[in-house]
Amino acid sequence: MKLLLAFLMGLFTINFTLAQKGSLKIVNDVYLDSLIEKNKNIHKIKNSMDGFRIQLFSGTERNNANQLKAKFLAAYPAVPAYLIYQQPYFKLRVGDFRNKMEAQNLFHHLNTEFNQAIIVADKINFPKLK
Repeated sequence: MKLLLAFLMGLFTINFTLAQKGSLKIVNDVYLDSLIEKNKNIHKIKNSMDGFRIQLFSGTERNNANQLKAKFLAAYPAVPAYLIYQQPYFKLRVGDFRNKMEAQNLFHHLNTEFNQAIIVADKINFPKLK
């Protein structure tokens, strides 16, 4: 019985090591490649995606918006700031966040300094690839 068990274990080990020397062939579907290319072309044209930003200011005074932008960039130089004009308001929005949870992290830091801060849905720039 022990001899039979040892024989089967040896056979299994040989079979296992021989099975590891196989090859793998990946077959791509032509339609999948064309769909990926179509998606790339759409994103080249749009150059933006749906996401979130933190709005720090909304008002009719452009000078106030520019002063607040300068104050923000001095404190957070790594975070992009955007001055948007939507008639009749100037809006200062910061950050490019793909989801609301990413925006929440910065929002909690900014909420004490900037009391008008709110998270808004917006078109954002694509994140930088590393």
